[in-house]
Amino acid sequence: MPPSDTISIDCHELTVDEQLALATAISDGLGGRAVALVKDSEVVLDALSGPDPDPSEVAAIVRRFISKRKDAQYYSLESEGDDLVVHSADPLVRGRGRKEAGLPDNLLKCPFCGFVTPYQELYNVHFRSHGFAVPL
Repeated sequence: MPPSDTISIDCHELTVDEQLALATAISDGLGGRAVALVKDSEVVLDALSGPDPDPSEVAAIVRRFISKRKDAQYYSLESEGDDLVVHSADPLVRGRGRKEAGLPDNLLKCPFCGFVTPYQELYNVHFRSHGFAVPL
């Protein structure tokens, strides 16, 4: 059966590990009717048997996945027709685990203005200047 074009889950704000865990949870939740795969920061469904899964069923699985996380308050789910978007409300959590190409390992870059520093405390102070609380 060709891949399902009816449902996609945009999860570009999640780390790669979170994307893979979400895809696994969706596959498990659909009980063998479809397999969820990560493709370019999106989870896409490949139907194996029967009709394509219902978008509300997939949304319920994603909500259950988010609610089981210890940091569930940082995440939200938005529905745009048959497409779902998983958001991380905390920019620091959203950026954790992601590496900007070409930036050495010892540097931190502000996602809002391009400020770069090797010092975590200076980065936190700078980040707060944009009006966000930084968990320490």
